Amino acid sequence: MSAKLHDIWAAPQATVTEARLLLTLGANPESLYKDDYGMKTLMDRVDSGTVCDKCLLKFRDFLEYAGVIYEEMCEQTPINIVRGRKCTSGLLPLCLDGGGMRGLVSVVCLLFASKRLLGDETLVNYFDWLIGTSTGSMLALSIANGRTLSECFFLYWSMKRQIFLEGSTMSRLLGDQVTVQTRNIEKVLSDCFPTQTFQKCERRLTVPTLDISMAPARLHIFRNYSFTKPFGAALDEEQDVMFKDAARASR
Repeated sequence: MSAKLHDIWAAPQATVTEARLLLTLGANPESLYKDDYGMKTLMDRVDSGTVCDKCLLKFRDFLEYAGVIYEEMCEQTPINIVRGRKCTSGLLPLCLDGGGMRGLVSVVCLLFASKRLLGDETLVNYFDWLIGTSTGSMLALSIANGRTLSECFFLYWSMKRQIFLEGSTMSRLLGDQVTVQTRNIEKVLSDCFPTQTFQKCERRLTVPTLDISMAPARLHIFRNYSFTKPFGAALDEEQDVMFKDAARASR
């Protein structure tokens, strides 16, 4: 990660978003400060015309704060809560909201908290119950499926290019953007969750949605537990849905 950050800093087409991404995932920006490499390289890019005035300010802000952010996130001694500790009674839920690409904020917050508390990405393993809505359901289902937080981050980043397409209101109304978006969503969901079902999930899982086949719309909850049976008991056929179907309904 650190070597990649050093390399992309000088790349003509590199954006500050890529640098922020690598920093979030643990890249050490130390090499950017050695012999003033970061600022000198940035000014070379300005002279060559590959960085505009607006982006220059963002790159400068990155240089100013990246070292402090890395130190707080990766170099502080982890608090090291007792590993393996579970709630002595009840359940510990993790609730994940949606909001399109703002779902990245949830991933980044979890990454920061996990590294600060444990020094790694295992914080999500402490939760007994995963709950997610809209794009938050993608994160909840991905964690339930065994993905790490870094893998979830890249999943969201991939979704950005495939699902959240740029375009005007008119292009949405009169063009094929919605059709393309829907097709891309289907591909993303099939790639992420090809065969996973709620019955096979080892943790409690909840994905709330709206049933719009009736008026007014009614709350429908996809879940892998029963209120009358112990957790892990066989689900009714209509409850044992596929992850990709629940994620599609929740979006």
